[in-house]
Amino acid sequence: MTESLLSTLTGIIAIVAVGSAGYMYKSIDETGLLAGVAVGSVFVTIGGLPATVMLITFFLIGSAFTKYKYSLKEELGAAELKGGARNWRNVLANLFFPMIMLIMFSFCSLPGAKIAFLSSLSGALSDTLGSEIGVLSQKPPRMIIGFKKVPPGTSGAVSFIGTLASLLGSIVIPIEAYVFSLIDRSSLLIVVVLSFLCSTLDSVLGATIQARYRCETCGAITENLHHCNGRAKLIEGLPFIDNHAVNLISTGVISVVALILGDVI
Repeated sequence: MTESLLSTLTGIIAIVAVGSAGYMYKSIDETGLLAGVAVGSVFVTIGGLPATVMLITFFLIGSAFTKYKYSLKEELGAAELKGGARNWRNVLANLFFPMIMLIMFSFCSLPGAKIAFLSSLSGALSDTLGSEIGVLSQKPPRMIIGFKKVPPGTSGAVSFIGTLASLLGSIVIPIEAYVFSLIDRSSLLIVVVLSFLCSTLDSVLGATIQARYRCETCGAITENLHHCNGRAKLIEGLPFIDNHAVNLISTGVISVVALILGDVI
């Protein structure tokens, strides 16, 4: 057995082990586990140890902060559904473009693909931390556009603590990339900035085009099409744009920006 094959198998085993642990602790459901292992296998096979470590970092940190003070988040009505267990849509919404950029970085000669891969993955982590920590703010969050006070967990809303968490989250993956000698200091700064912009764009899209509904049974404002066992009425945004779509769009846009910057810097 060659060293590269052994390394790949070891990486896939690590992905399966971490994913299985996440399933046991209800950080992901069955579909999330399958999608995570599939995407993780691509990361391991194409990106080797650095990409594997970054993916596991993304999963562990994101899962930990999703579970952090989950009961309080439930009381605020801002918790992830199903006990915080992410499904296949969560996986693809956050990791589709990082995976595509990793493939482009490995097989194409596009200079910005590496920056795009790191920025989109780091941007997804930045947004996750901003959301999961921001909902715990003691002061009411404000919409990023218009600055209106809204309930915790409202898409498009920002708070000081959430913004700080988002900024800190945008640093982790770039530092790992620097440690693995994938980028230099100037590129590290670029990735951090693009990551934070990805999270900010996610908030802007959440405030402008993400769908919001009113339950015609209880009158609650929700981001879910169905509420109280019935179909809710669209009051804002586009009907096909949910939080998953916003995540996908924001990581996709920042990937394109990074690819363009790669031809310039």
